[in-house]
Amino acid sequence: EAMPDEDWSGYRLLHAALFAVLLNDHFEGDISPQTIADFVARIRRDYRAAGIAFDSWTVEGVLRATTGEEYLFEHFSSEDVISTQTIVVGRLTSYDRNVLENIDVFLDQAEALVAKWAQGSE
Repeated sequence: EAMPDEDWSGYRLLHAALFAVLLNDHFEGDISPQTIADFVARIRRDYRAAGIAFDSWTVEGVLRATTGEEYLFEHFSSEDVISTQTIVVGRLTSYDRNVLENIDVFLDQAEALVAKWAQGSE
């Protein structure tokens, strides 16, 4: 709430890039529907154990859309996408100690990705 409105766009872009970088690191090129389903099942178990509601269809669908099944994006709002990115970034940083210990490296990679995206849009 304290973030000025003009900073939200940059934050969301960096967050999306961090999401992409962490997904790439986690799946190591094996981003099949089955590996996505297995990953979502792990998150679902975590949320169930914590007593937190979890929409596994949305998370799995957004992940599949992100990793190549773009037509699935038509089923999700921008809030669904942002929420999924937040869940996934949170889970990946808790699942992999390497991510947490090297978060600055991952953030540098995310910033480089944002710069690449910016060059592509010019």
